[in-house]
Amino acid sequence: MTFISYAQNFEDVMLWRALGHVSAGRYIDVGAQDPVVDSVSKAFYEHGWRGIHVEPVPRYADMLRRDRPDETVLQLALSDQAGILELNVFEDTGLSTGVKEFADRHRTQGLAHQTVATPMLPMRTAFASLAGQPVHWLKIDVEGLEEAVLRGWDSEALRPWIIVIEATVPMSTEVRYKGAEDTLLAARYEFVYFDGLNRFYIAAEHPELRQAFSSPPNVFDGVRLSGLASSELCRGLLESHRSETNMLEEKIRALRDDALEAHAESLRREQEIELRARRDAQAASAALESAELQREELKNHLNAVQHRLDAVMTSTSWQITAPLRSAGTACRRLLSAFREGRLGSGIKRRIKAVLRLCALAVARHPTLKRGLVAALSLVPPLRRKLSIMLAPPPAAPQSLAPTQTLSAMSPATRAVYQALKAASGRE
Repeated sequence: MTFISYAQNFEDVMLWRALGHVSAGRYIDVGAQDPVVDSVSKAFYEHGWRGIHVEPVPRYADMLRRDRPDETVLQLALSDQAGILELNVFEDTGLSTGVKEFADRHRTQGLAHQTVATPMLPMRTAFASLAGQPVHWLKIDVEGLEEAVLRGWDSEALRPWIIVIEATVPMSTEVRYKGAEDTLLAARYEFVYFDGLNRFYIAAEHPELRQAFSSPPNVFDGVRLSGLASSELCRGLLESHRSETNMLEEKIRALRDDALEAHAESLRREQEIELRARRDAQAASAALESAELQREELKNHLNAVQHRLDAVMTSTSWQITAPLRSAGTACRRLLSAFREGRLGSGIKRRIKAVLRLCALAVARHPTLKRGLVAALSLVPPLRRKLSIMLAPPPAAPQSLAPTQTLSAMSPATRAVYQALKAASGRE
């Protein structure tokens, strides 16, 4: 169970550090005041401890009875003798006092008060029922009457393990504890710690508690603040804790915002990548479909061309014009040979003879003749060449009678002719 501190100056923290090992301990809170606000006993009560409260102010005594119905609440004042104490009550404060000096000082500061006649007993009488029983801590906070309270104590019959007394003038840092400390030292108590407001003393028979007061309250005590303490110190520490908490919350919020932003950025990038991949896939699919369509179109075009080629190759006109194509091919080859001079005169004569025979054969077939003429019109050079080759030879000139020949010659020519003729006859 977490220890929650309610005291105004961490008195409960120091006492718990020393006595937290005790189960169901007992305490006496003299000048208990509020059962929660600035209460030294509240945290112990929550951990199962029980005790006696001494509170002379009627309002606070009633509050204690309502909040702690299973504890004893003594509505009286303690001193060194029995009687009636004129108690100066300053409502809603912890400044109620039986010391006139302090009461006058509070009045000059504008605090309203009333005087209440309060029963007064010595501590030995008020706690006679506890004689010989263990009491683990006793706190005395009576606004200047601490010494008188201790003078009414029987230190042999009642020996609390730890005694805490307020050691400063109310609302001041001025220390005033000499008479009370003399009483405690004479009763075999040892001073061990001063927190700036209270002085702590341990009984001589419990020296093991001394180590618990070697340092002030700190983070290693592992306590939580209730936030209900009225002192400036507690409020300052509480504000410090709140400030640190706020800073941590701000850091947490900033980290959360950064994490959310990073998560959003990650989602955005994932969406972009997914969208880009989807677009790329769509583009690739479209390109594949386009290529497939083009391939199919090309295939269809090739099939159509092949179909048309097959139709031409099997057509009647193609078969009829086959000789013409063969002749055209032969003619082109012959024309090339003529141009390059690769044919002899004898071959030329035989070719011409063959061509004339072919021409005569074609002439006897009007259909072939028309086809050949149409084909040769497409190759004018070849047509001219063939026309020249197939033209009939010129008629041989008639031989002149020797008398006509000699008469036509000049005298010189006739002489030459006669000489040649004579030579030819001798041969």
